[in-house]
Amino acid sequence: MKKFNVIGIDLAKHVIQVCKIDKHGEFISNKAISPSKLKELLAKTVPSIVAMEGCGACHYWARLAQKHGHDVRVISPKKVKGFLQGHKTDANDALAIAIASIQIGMKFSQIKTEEQQSLQTLETSRKFLDKELVALNNHIRAYLYEYGITLRRGRKSLRETMAIVLDDLDTRLPTCLKNTLGLLWERYQLTVEQLAEAEKYKAALVSQLEPCQRLMDLEGIGKVCASMLYANIGDGSEFKNGRQASVYIGLTPKQHSSGGKTYFTGIDKQGGNKELRAALYQGALSVIYKLPSEPRTLKEAWLIELVKRAGVKRTCIALANKTVRTAWALLATGESYEPVLLGRS
Repeated sequence: MKKFNVIGIDLAKHVIQVCKIDKHGEFISNKAISPSKLKELLAKTVPSIVAMEGCGACHYWARLAQKHGHDVRVISPKKVKGFLQGHKTDANDALAIAIASIQIGMKFSQIKTEEQQSLQTLETSRKFLDKELVALNNHIRAYLYEYGITLRRGRKSLRETMAIVLDDLDTRLPTCLKNTLGLLWERYQLTVEQLAEAEKYKAALVSQLEPCQRLMDLEGIGKVCASMLYANIGDGSEFKNGRQASVYIGLTPKQHSSGGKTYFTGIDKQGGNKELRAALYQGALSVIYKLPSEPRTLKEAWLIELVKRAGVKRTCIALANKTVRTAWALLATGESYEPVLLGRS
């Protein structure tokens, strides 16, 4: 017998499906309600297990449910799918979420605080503008290439070429196309300014957050990696140890065991947080390429020896793994990072 009722929620923008199961495992209801009605339900219902899939707005609803004393469990949609019975409908989805939330051994997703979610949102917006800038750059270059105008790499070459092509005296491009090209160039310049502003706003938030400042003391960690680590790990309370945090990000070897024999392969490149893993790899690469000939710290000595034995790429993964584990320790304990010097016990 369970101690709490279970509320399975299939989130949506306008119509939210809510499935209720009592503490005896008996089905109560499975109805579609509005977001405002869901807020009333969470406020009036006795503390229960509130389960939902990881999706848009799930962290908002999870934090709201926690404020009313509920035990909130956010589940990956892939894990919920195994408990879906019948056709894929809102009612069946809500029931599957409720059933999945009370399974033994089920692992739940971390519920982000407003600070963590704000960092994540700012990074997503920055990436969106960066991708738009790349797309505009490629489109303008292709636009010109169709008429035999080729450019060197880099923004400087693009600026210089656009100043010449848009001039009325330049006849390489048909006159009827110059107005549209001018619009694209204005959009490109505006996007450059907006991207710089977005990076400025994110950097300002990172500077205000004390945990991010402590994370930046780690080797190979700048503002980008510090913000992404804090957004994913938080205060470290969701993980028992640093290895769990590293598994969550996807920096530990995959394991295949059978008949008492254990085999380890490379990291799972499809799982975890790909963006953070890539950023940590780049940071680790910068550290390794700047290693001194004579190590000053235990970590530098370890890296130099590992590069000789395993190569640069594997060393980058090992350093990224160690960085995540150290970051978890810093966030969980509130301590500051101090590298261990050689000869120091």
